[in-house]
Amino acid sequence: MPRHNFSAKVKRQAHERSGGHCEAVGEVYGLPPGQRCNAALAGKRVEIDHYPIPATDEGSDVLENAVACCTKCHGHKTATYDVPMQAKGKRVATRHLGISQPGTLPGARIKYSRARGVWVDRATGQIVEAPQQ
Repeated sequence: MPRHNFSAKVKRQAHERSGGHCEAVGEVYGLPPGQRCNAALAGKRVEIDHYPIPATDEGSDVLENAVACCTKCHGHKTATYDVPMQAKGKRVATRHLGISQPGTLPGARIKYSRARGVWVDRATGQIVEAPQQ
């Protein structure tokens, strides 16, 4: 997926708007609901985050979607929100194409368990006979 980066102008505007303090707000940044970080950004690395629209979406590169963050808040969001959401998107897209995980049969309830060396019914966890392919 293409990434829509902020222009230098938008980055400057977001930094000016922040008043030199982290704009991260709420749980997505590892804070209590509704709480703003407000960490001083002067003399520190300022990261401009895409939120609430992800960087991969069209129109995400505008000032209204730019959050001037400290590295701690941006790192938390990246690790606990962005990366898992991107992984889920890839899984959904892969499933939509009909591509299955190794050791599974598309649409089947059974899966091959490498650890146990047997086929297992996903719903019950019971060992079943190898499927006819």
